[in-house]
Amino acid sequence: MGGRWYGIDRTLIRVAAVVGIAELGFATVIPLLPLFLKERLGASATLVGVVVATFAAVETVFKTTWGSLADRIGRRPVIVGGLLLSSVAPLLMTLLRHPWLFVPLRLVDGMGSAALWPVAAATMLDRAGGERRATAMGTLNMFFLSGLALGPALGLFVAGFLGGYTFGFYLASALLLIAAVLAIVVYRDPGAPSTAYQGAAETSAIGFIQGVRGSPWLLPMLLVAFIQMFGVGLLAPILVIYAHEVVQLSDQWIGTLFLIIVLAVALASVPAGRLADRTGRSRSVGWGMVAASCGMWLLPLAGKGNLPLLAVAALLLGASYAISSPAWLALMSEAAPPGSTGMVMGASETAQGAGLVIGPLLGGILYDALGPQAPFVGSAALLSAGTILAVTILRRRQASR
Repeated sequence: MGGRWYGIDRTLIRVAAVVGIAELGFATVIPLLPLFLKERLGASATLVGVVVATFAAVETVFKTTWGSLADRIGRRPVIVGGLLLSSVAPLLMTLLRHPWLFVPLRLVDGMGSAALWPVAAATMLDRAGGERRATAMGTLNMFFLSGLALGPALGLFVAGFLGGYTFGFYLASALLLIAAVLAIVVYRDPGAPSTAYQGAAETSAIGFIQGVRGSPWLLPMLLVAFIQMFGVGLLAPILVIYAHEVVQLSDQWIGTLFLIIVLAVALASVPAGRLADRTGRSRSVGWGMVAASCGMWLLPLAGKGNLPLLAVAALLLGASYAISSPAWLALMSEAAPPGSTGMVMGASETAQGAGLVIGPLLGGILYDALGPQAPFVGSAALLSAGTILAVTILRRRQASR
């Protein structure tokens, strides 16, 4: 296997590296696409929103499908096929001259992207073993968040240095292609399905229904994932606006804070996962979700110039993700019926993605109708409800075992 790092097989480090490189490619496009559509192709802000939402919605829907398919036919063909499909999209972006054509293109791009996380997470969890699952997911989070944090800055730097958004698209395509080639090398099972797979499910829908029947805790845990991300999603359309209008931070401050927080969480993910494996995953989830709720309740109080309170809230929110996310994903994998880890990881991402699709729609309405603090209060209430539900579920699950 080539040695271990932090108790994790180095082969799994390579799996996480595939995700990190791919996410770097996906994140490179995040700031470039809206600018390209609006400034170069004359798209309206509404159309830009539709293009962005199309990618998120399709990615959300297809994660369960690809995870279930990977359980059936093997991990390599699904993740490699998805990355190759997505690597073509940035190249096509440089050729299209009508902004509305980006809508069907993002449909295809989102389908390819949806294969990445469920396959990688299932591979990490299956091969890490029961005692190191949270550490494995912390490792995956570290690479994923590093790519997410560095990608936007890299895309803007390349576009500015070389004098055109198209160079950023070329870079994104190259990164996704590199990730696909690396996946071919890392995934040694060309088409072999999981050895535990029972072969009963013919579609992802049937597989999901059978998975719910096989695990009484799966559906409640998916509900928790949806509620938590619904709360986070309320802030997606208004967070930067709030930082500008209420806290009065500059663009440079906002970008710097985002980069520092995400990289700090990325670096803390592996130690946090290792701690969860040693001290108890349910305990880590409980404390992490409590920290998130407290941090969110503090945010509405962080008005103009109240940077210390804002820093405390950001620290609690960042720490909560680092502490709870690896442990929660490990617990989700334990709720998966034999041979359906990919399906469950995909279903978890679909549940969270649904919250991130619905939340922004309500967040903007709350901001306009009830004031700047309303989305934060709503988010804090949802996170608190999700925390109570999660703790209740995990306690009952532990008692039943």
